[in-house]
Parts: sequence; C-alpha cells; structure tokens
Amino acid sequence: MGAQEHASRSGAEGKSIFRDLLESAPDGLVIVNAEGTIVMVNVMAERLFGYDRSQLLGQSVEILLPERLAGMHSAFRSGFMANPEPRSVGQRNPLWGRRRDGAEFPVEIALSPLKTDEGTLVSAYVRDVTARLDAQGEADRVKEDFFATVSHELRTPLTSMIGYGELMQDLETLSPQGERFLSVILRSAERELRLVEDLLTLVATEGAELAINPARIDLVPVVRDAVSLVEPRCIEHGLALSLELPDDSVPILGDVDRLHQALGTLLSNAVKFSRPDSSLQVLMRVTDNQAHIDVIDIGPAVAGAQPGQSFEAEGSAGATYEKRVRGVGIGLTITLAIMDAHRGRIEVLSDDEDSSVFRVILPLA
Repeated sequence: MGAQEHASRSGAEGKSIFRDLLESAPDGLVIVNAEGTIVMVNVMAERLFGYDRSQLLGQSVEILLPERLAGMHSAFRSGFMANPEPRSVGQRNPLWGRRRDGAEFPVEIALSPLKTDEGTLVSAYVRDVTARLDAQGEADRVKEDFFATVSHELRTPLTSMIGYGELMQDLETLSPQGERFLSVILRSAERELRLVEDLLTLVATEGAELAINPARIDLVPVVRDAVSLVEPRCIEHGLALSLELPDDSVPILGDVDRLHQALGTLLSNAVKFSRPDSSLQVLMRVTDNQAHIDVIDIGPAVAGAQPGQSFEAEGSAGATYEKRVRGVGIGLTITLAIMDAHRGRIEVLSDDEDSSVFRVILPLA
C-alpha cells in the first residue's frame, strides 16, 4: 500500500469515526456555515425537530426557530461569526425551537466554531429542557405553598403571642418573677418571628438581588441606633460596650431598615460569641470614599479565615462563621444579601485566637 493510499484510507476512517461520534451524541446537533445554511445534522436533531435530514440540509437554520425569533437570530448569528468562540445560551432564559408541525419547545444550546478548509462552521448542540422546566415549576409551586403555610401557621400565632404578652406587661398584678418569665417568653417569641421573616425573605430573594429602598441617609445615627438595641444584651452578658463614631455625618445611599437588620445581626452574633465579662467595641471610620464599621468581640475567631477575606454566601469564612453559633446561618445569609444590595461587603480583619474583628464596608454617596 502506497503512502498516498494509506493517508487516504486513514482520512476516510477518521471521517467515519467523526460521523459516528456525531450520530451517537445524546443531544441534537446542527452544523451551519457562515451564511446560516445547515450542512450537517445528527439523528437526535431529526427526532428533536421532526424532520428527515434531507429536509434540513441546505435550508436556513431559521427553519428550526419560531418565526417571531428569526430576525433576532439572524442578527445574533452575524454577531457570533464576528467573534466566534464557544458559548452556551438559554440557561437563564430558555430559547425556543420549532418542530416541523409548528410546536414550540424550550431549548438550551451550546455553540462552538469549527475551522475547516471551506471556512468557519458553527456546531450547535441542542437540548430539549421541557421536562426540567416542568419539574422546576412544580418545585417552585410546592415551595410557595410550603412557605405560605409557614407564614400563616407560624407568623400569625407568634404575632398574637407578642401582642398579648405586651398587654400583660402593663398589668400591675404581675410579680417580679412573673415579669421576668414574661420577658423571656416575649424575647423568645420575637426571635422566632424574626426567623420566620428571614425564611420568607430568603424565598423572596432566591436567585435575585434583595430589594431595597435606597435614599440619601446619614449612616452615623443608623449605627448608633443598632448599637443601642444590643446594649441590654451586653449588660446581661456582662460586656463592656463601647462605640466610637465620626464627628461629621457620613452620607450614603441606603435603606435604613435593611441596614438596621444587617448591623443588628452582626452585633447580636458578636454578643453571643463574646466571652462573658469581656468587651464589645464598635468603631466607625471614613476612608477612601468608604465607610468602615469595625465590630470587635473578645471570643473565638473564624477558623481558617484570613485577614482581608470577604464573606460570601458559600465562602469558607462565611460557612465557618455560621458554625460558630447554631442558627446564625439564615441571619448571615440575609446580612450578606443586604450588603450586596448596597454594593458593600463584610471582611474578616483579624483571626486572632482571642478576638474577632469584622469590618462592614459601604460606599459613600
């Protein structure tokens, strides 16, 4: 066998293997040229769209799309050919394909350019995601029903308990011991109500940024008020609470209620983590067009956290922080969402064994 014949046979075998791979692909494959003409399809594409390949080869790829999307796709195709690189489309918002009978179905598509002697071709792997979206929709409905039940069955009685408890506090017939017991009941009910509200907030913000109502505000009184709310708990724990604020106002664009919620969570956790009869410090500074709020508690540090490391919802520092006190995970997740919505962040400033320093960073207005 001559070298030329051997090369020819090897090339033919390579093409055969290539075609076999394409035909065995689990997704529909459509290959088009620079003009958008279909030059190759596999068996799955035939099944997916309901055409024989003889009916597709030589046709414009827009035959596989709803008519309302044809013009948009033509523009997209031109843009892709101007900058051909692998990309996936349709994950967030499904695209739509059209079968031979006119039925439309949601698809995800993986695009890749193919360099050939005849020019650049584009391969499109097409996946029908109807079943996945149906399952996702059902899961969303179940989740909404569940949290509607949580909202009604838990929030309503807790609100009633708090209301009647506050009325009982006005009674003069309660003994000192009864007042203490009632105070514990009210604090517990209020804490459970906050957890329920946090759960509902998590559902509302899943997969989206937390909604805030920003306005130009002075951050100084916001921090002062948040600190004053944890002062009674500091007294209970024997903590020396100190607060240092700038003399001038600190203007930011923010949502007062949400910032109260975030700072309250951070300060409450600092109280929990602090060693009894130690101290809790809150220091606020302005630098580089940013407001820095440092929360320093004398207690166990965040294991594995490095100075300057930012918290993330799934980050190592955040995950470890959640483990320090049972039940803090929801509050931390909400706090991080609030920081993100304000274009801010929380950093670990110290990982000393005897103390923890967390810095809230917010951009100035």
